[in-house]
Amino acid sequence: MSPKPSFSDRQHALESAFKLFNQLSEELTGSYRQLQTQVLELSRELAAARSERMVQLAEKERLADRLERLLETLPAAVIVLDGEERIREFNPAAEQLLGRLDNLDHWPDVMRHRALTGAVGGNELKLHNGHLLTLSSSRLEQAPGRILVLLDVTETRRLQERLNRRERLTAMGEMSAQLAHQMRTPLSTALLYVSHLAGGDLQPQKRQQFTAKLRNRLQHMERQIHDILMFAGGADAGEARLSLSALLKHFAACVEQELQISQVRLSIDDQSRGRASMIGREDALLGVLNNLLENAVQQDASEIRIALRVTSEIELDVADDGKGIPGDLHQRIFDPFFTTRSGGTGLGLAVVQNLVLSHGGEIIVGHSETGGALFHLRFPLALRSAEFNAEISRDPRVATEPKEETRSLS
Repeated sequence: MSPKPSFSDRQHALESAFKLFNQLSEELTGSYRQLQTQVLELSRELAAARSERMVQLAEKERLADRLERLLETLPAAVIVLDGEERIREFNPAAEQLLGRLDNLDHWPDVMRHRALTGAVGGNELKLHNGHLLTLSSSRLEQAPGRILVLLDVTETRRLQERLNRRERLTAMGEMSAQLAHQMRTPLSTALLYVSHLAGGDLQPQKRQQFTAKLRNRLQHMERQIHDILMFAGGADAGEARLSLSALLKHFAACVEQELQISQVRLSIDDQSRGRASMIGREDALLGVLNNLLENAVQQDASEIRIALRVTSEIELDVADDGKGIPGDLHQRIFDPFFTTRSGGTGLGLAVVQNLVLSHGGEIIVGHSETGGALFHLRFPLALRSAEFNAEISRDPRVATEPKEETRSLS
């Protein structure tokens, strides 16, 4: 049996245990204080983060409110489409331009019922009510879909047309003196031939000769008057949707007899696949082709080739194998009354340029592969409804094979 610990031993053990308890208590108190300090620090950080978050949310709410107010007052139409091309959001200006809109309306269907034409290259739409809109599109970053912005530029186009007309009238004023001078010579010659024809003792052969010359002078004046009226034009009265493929066939049929007499061969290479549709005036475009053909014939061309193709716009090339146009004259040939021929009116190519510009197009002169003249014309493309819907919805459109028509008139 082990001896009982003495009182001093028990006192010493109790003191050791008390010291250990005090030590553990102090450590626990220190840990609690550290934990309390960390909790306070985390609470302050959380409060700061919550405050910053609230500030950000408030700023986003203010920004969203400003954007909403901006969209409500913006004169441009803004439409948000989802990945299926359905309308998700729109502002009041969109309904003012396009009429009633509803969420989940299919955008291509909206355009099919309310847009007359679509110019893909220029991003322009023409509505059935005559309004002209510009269309811009931007893809969404966070979700599939895109934002459309449509702006009514009808009045801008009208003002531009008025400005163009004023410029034409100014040019007409400057040309009037030149026109009077140019018409004085054939008029004086015609009056001279009339005085000869009035003679009673004139021989039949001379009478026939003077009559032919008189007719020639009168026809020359008639061409000048016709060209100056065409140059002074440019209004869009009578505009309609035109197929340039059909227009070229009609043109070839109209000039067939004339080219047979001139022994000139005309070939038409139509690569448009039936898509060369534009808004314009048939008589004006036929006048453009006639003037270019007449210019080629006057340059001793034996072959004229017309090529038609469609990219983002309509491209029309008229090339010949005649004498061509020197490079130093490329900047002057479209000037009114500028001509290199003694009997020329100097208005044919000026009329061509004016008519092309009035159709929203562009004309550039160059050299053909055979050394003759090359006129490159570009016009904005007006899509058919089905084509326009395919373009809007980004669906590929199946095209037919190209056709080439060659007409030999030699």
